[in-house]
Amino acid sequence: MRNLATDISDKLLPRISRPGQYIGLETNCRWPGRLSEKQPGVAVMLAFPDAYGIGISHLGSAVLYHMVNSIPGAAADRTYCPWNDAEAVMREHSLPLFGWESRCAVADFDIVGFSLGYELCVTNVLTMLDLAGIPLHWADRTEQHPLIVGGDALADTPEPLAPFFDLFIPGDGEKPLTELIELVRRAKANGQSRQQTLLEAARTIESVYVPALYRPRTVDGVYLGLEPVRDDVPREILRAAVANLDESPVIEAPLVPLAEAVHDRVVIEVMRGCPNGCYFCQAGAARLPVRTRKIDQIVDAAKAAVEATGHNEISLLSLSTSDYPYLEELIARLSEEFTPRHVSISLPSLRVDSQLRLLPRLTSGVRKGGLTIAAEAGSERLRQAIGKRITEQDMIEGVKAAYKAGWRSVKVYFMAGLPGETPEDIDEIYHLCRRLSDARREVDGQRGAISASVSWLVPKPHTPMQWFAMRDGEYFLNVRRRLRDISHRSPVSFKFHRVERSGLEGLLCRGGREVAAVIENAWRDGARLDTWDEFFDWPRWQRACANAGVDFEAIVNRPLATSSAQPWSHIRCRQSHEYLLSRYHKTSEIVAQQDGPAQDPIQPSPRS
Repeated sequence: MRNLATDISDKLLPRISRPGQYIGLETNCRWPGRLSEKQPGVAVMLAFPDAYGIGISHLGSAVLYHMVNSIPGAAADRTYCPWNDAEAVMREHSLPLFGWESRCAVADFDIVGFSLGYELCVTNVLTMLDLAGIPLHWADRTEQHPLIVGGDALADTPEPLAPFFDLFIPGDGEKPLTELIELVRRAKANGQSRQQTLLEAARTIESVYVPALYRPRTVDGVYLGLEPVRDDVPREILRAAVANLDESPVIEAPLVPLAEAVHDRVVIEVMRGCPNGCYFCQAGAARLPVRTRKIDQIVDAAKAAVEATGHNEISLLSLSTSDYPYLEELIARLSEEFTPRHVSISLPSLRVDSQLRLLPRLTSGVRKGGLTIAAEAGSERLRQAIGKRITEQDMIEGVKAAYKAGWRSVKVYFMAGLPGETPEDIDEIYHLCRRLSDARREVDGQRGAISASVSWLVPKPHTPMQWFAMRDGEYFLNVRRRLRDISHRSPVSFKFHRVERSGLEGLLCRGGREVAAVIENAWRDGARLDTWDEFFDWPRWQRACANAGVDFEAIVNRPLATSSAQPWSHIRCRQSHEYLLSRYHKTSEIVAQQDGPAQDPIQPSPRS
């Protein structure tokens, strides 16, 4: 393996603005001495396609990092997407992408696994492959190149990235990745070809999808699904799920970031999956069944991690931490252990319902920042239509309990663009926030500070909402103007997602292999780090669609036929097609009961 340490120190670090992101060898790193010429094995590069500060905080990557480094004869290093200044220097000096710990070239590893957590990371994948000297397309790779593996959320909708990846692992990566490492170990020992290795992975490892072994089938321009090119590979790929969360590694010695990170604390996954079943949530639909970690394991891991890092905060992570069935006992145990040590407990995803009325008793030892409520819709009717089982009374009682327990600010998440949405539903977003603000008056006579975050519904695959169309950009811009006008000079402040960015998310999750050309066109036109406001350029993506001949509106803004195959239909999640369809019809029935047309235009409202 090519060691680039000298070139990194001499040519890169002195010439970039934030060299601390590229130093590597953080406290609790695992690489040094694990593999050498005398101890050959399987070298795995875990690649996070975004900046260091985001990637070092990603729990899924951390779990796989510690898991792989616990396998005898295997070793995992990490790499991240360089910032634009670092990319320029690396290209100027022909310095290839490297591992943060080993300082070895990424292209010299056996497996390069990307955590694909969100749609707007896709051009970063191409940046990293190109910097590594690895051909962008699997069709151009040779025996000298590593296997390029994709996992996390985008592996559930892999077709837009299919030309760039040798294989995908949809779902929990612990078991399939372990099996893939063993398969690669055997392949290296037996001199097996790259093509043979990929075929064996597709045939023998459940939840592995190899795009080269499938081709899209269309008739008269109508997509009919993916067709295997061989009879011995599965027609459907079952999303992987660990049977018991206690079997997933708990991290007792987390990496301590050397530069600013999104999460600089101990993070422990207490539950995987979500019991709420909201119809719009891809993560909740795909990550079933619900699995919980034992209290003793959580407490022991927390004690070890605090000792190993010196962090003074522990975050209990899941899609809905308040649904952890033993939350009261867990918080009591953690508070008893850590309150005397001045280590706080944070609950990042509390659900405001009848359980949160217990806040004073549940969270006396919890750090009190802002309370977050995922209301999703302003009206009871729309919440019912999208399967959001939370009432306005629940929210008001919950925030009252929070104010009494010491919280002083509340953040409320909403979506606009829901099926059947009317101007009155949009107005209810503001009026609900006002009522939540006024609820504090009964506690201390003051108004509560309410920050409302409004995103735009992207009808995600694998959910009951997948067959609905996404509203167009003009609709969302009108919603934004209406809420800004109606909330003028009020205690409610609004923040809005970028409309164009949400539309692009829709293209990247709902499209098929034709979208790969859009991604590559945008990247060659300079698209980088699109999750960052200073880099996102919507006209660049519009040009990319036009040059690829891809009809953006046909993919994003039109409803889908429930009887037709979709580009993600070959990835099978735990909820059946029949279940999703029944919930889709339920939403449609509720929407149909409203007065007036289901697609009322939203116009700006006069200031009140």
